[in-house]
Amino acid sequence: MNKIGQFGVAGLFLIVGGMSDVSAEEMPKVFRDAPAQKGQWRMEILKFDGGEGGGEAVSAMPKSMSMCMDSIMDMAKNSEQQQGPSTCRGKILENKDDRAVYEATCEGGDVYRSTITREGPRSFLIEADGKSPEGSFAMTSRYTYEGPCKGNGGQPAISFDKNSEACKAMKARMSQMDPKKACAGATGEARRTCEQQMAQSLAQMKGMCE
Repeated sequence: MNKIGQFGVAGLFLIVGGMSDVSAEEMPKVFRDAPAQKGQWRMEILKFDGGEGGGEAVSAMPKSMSMCMDSIMDMAKNSEQQQGPSTCRGKILENKDDRAVYEATCEGGDVYRSTITREGPRSFLIEADGKSPEGSFAMTSRYTYEGPCKGNGGQPAISFDKNSEACKAMKARMSQMDPKKACAGATGEARRTCEQQMAQSLAQMKGMCE
């Protein structure tokens, strides 16, 4: 996926799961029966425009995925501890029972804006767009809250349907990943560390398609 596609996905995570600077009391009213920062969410991409040169992003992007927001929030906290506080600042521009508008601006000129419409119980249509020096994106997605995360700890932040094109490609890649062959050039402790990291990567990839 090219940079514009990565920018689009990152922007959606920031808008939906990255409201870390918004307290539970300040969370948009549309999420009154579904915790935006917790639990298992199904994301269906209905429309994506990667801007000029974004065709690669459209073709490579999976049409649906499942997200464990608990894991995503943990990743955000770990990233903040390692890299410092986020440079993005968000604010709620509109907060009604069935509609909310959220905007985030980041150092470097990135701007993300999202309109969240409540379609029904635990179901939301999110129209998001973003701009950065690298390009722009516009995406329409449906988010459905499915309840607590399915895993008993350690669940992948993102997972795909096991028969999806994304998982088929991932399984093909995994079949070519042999820790012993990949780490053959290392010796001693370096080799053990390399093989452990490869094994962890394979386990994570496998978990995303189970």
